[in-house]
Amino acid sequence: AIVMLKLTPFIKKLKTILNEPKSKNLIVWNQETFTLTIHKPEELSIKILPFYFKHCNFSSFVRQLNLYGFNKIDPDFWIFRNKNLTTDLYSEFPDLFRRKKKSHDKTCFHDINFLKNQINETRNLSQRMFIVLSKILDLLSDNYNSITGLVKL
Repeated sequence: AIVMLKLTPFIKKLKTILNEPKSKNLIVWNQETFTLTIHKPEELSIKILPFYFKHCNFSSFVRQLNLYGFNKIDPDFWIFRNKNLTTDLYSEFPDLFRRKKKSHDKTCFHDINFLKNQINETRNLSQRMFIVLSKILDLLSDNYNSITGLVKL
């Protein structure tokens, strides 16, 4: 019996994008290295993503790739590989699925406390920045008044 695997909407759209003639120079699948390379993220966001998704946000697209196990393998280039994918992207494959979200456990509370600390630190920094900017504005105002007085002489 032939087993038909149901592809998720994201993977279907990704395959369609890769087959799209307009995408050829923007996003490419390498069958030999099993990698996905995005050559021009800005153009992909403007010219391709809005036609397949409800957004044109490149970081959302990358987040989706990550959810499906595609991880960036080069810090300088947009090259992704899925360690579970050892076959051609265009064939039927059982190992490409969306990762489940982690269940809420004790680490969640740790994350909340970490975020609270980050928020407080950001508030403190913003208050200090406001004070510094106020002093700079006062100095600029004083200098402007001094220069204006000199020009009148």
